[in-house]
Amino acid sequence: RLALDAGIDLGPADRERIQTAFFTATFSIMGQVAKADGRVSEDEIAAARAVMDHMDLSAEHRRAAINLFNEGKRPDFPLEDVLTQFARECRGRRSLLRMFMEIQLGAAYADGVVHERERQLLLHICERLGISRFEFAQLEALVRGQFRGAGAGAGAGPRGAPAADTLRGAYALL
Repeated sequence: RLALDAGIDLGPADRERIQTAFFTATFSIMGQVAKADGRVSEDEIAAARAVMDHMDLSAEHRRAAINLFNEGKRPDFPLEDVLTQFARECRGRRSLLRMFMEIQLGAAYADGVVHERERQLLLHICERLGISRFEFAQLEALVRGQFRGAGAGAGAGPRGAPAADTLRGAYALL
C-alpha cells in the first residue's frame, strides 16, 4: 500500500492516479527540459533511458515513456496543463514533488551544463508546484553533488544518468 507524506493510506484507484500523473509528468516534462536549450543531446536521451531502466519499465511502459518524452519536446506541449494535473494529484506531497524535481534536474545536468533556458524552465516548474527557490537551490546542490561524486565529467552514471537512489526512492514511494 502506498502511504505518502501525511501518513494517509491510499486505495488502489488513488495510487494508480498518482502513479499515472507522476509517470506522465516525469517523462513529458523531461522532454521539455531537454529541449529547452534548443537541442536534445544524446546524453539527455541516455538520461531518460536510464530513468526508464531504473524504473524497470515493461516494454509497453517504455514505449509510453518515449512517446511522452517526445511529446514534451514539441513546441505546442501543454506544460501548464500537465503541471496543473500533476500538482492536483500530488496534493502537496513534498517528498514526491522533490523526487520529481531531482529527476528533472538530473535531465538538465545530463549534458554537463544547465543552460539558462533550462534553469528558467526549472524555476517556473518549481513555482507552479509550490517549491521555493531556496528548496530548488538545495535540490540542485544535491543533484550537482551526485553528478560530481559519480566520477569524471557531468554524469552521475553512464552517460549522465540520474543517481539510482533517487529513482529507487521515487518508485519505493509510489
